Amino acid sequence: MFERAKENLGFTENKLKKAKEEFARGEMAETVHYVWIVFENCVNIIKDAKNNKPLYEHKSKVDVLSLYHSLGYLKKDYSSIFAKLEKFRIRADFGDYSNAPNLPGREEISGFLDIAEGLFGETGEILQILEK
Repeated sequence: MFERAKENLGFTENKLKKAKEEFARGEMAETVHYVWIVFENCVNIIKDAKNNKPLYEHKSKVDVLSLYHSLGYLKKDYSSIFAKLEKFRIRADFGDYSNAPNLPGREEISGFLDIAEGLFGETGEILQILEK
């Protein structure tokens, strides 16, 4: 339902704000966690708005981001960043109890945050276009 996608855009905006807060506090693991949530939700919002069906399988979302870029829905191909975030999110959430790669430094995480803002902005634009 298109309304569900719009509601989730607000929910995702709050997660983006939380990512920025955690970054400002120097909490890189929490920042990565929330940035990953922004990516996850943006994929679902776009898919939901286009065909009333969010995705529940994490692995396919990388492919969906690539597809949406190739179809021209997204200006940027976010798929490779999301693939990295999927691995880093596991480290962020489970720490040394995961075999995921170590988190990158603050500068790279700052880049992820900037990219998440871009994806969020594009997601909002897509909803505006579809609403017309």
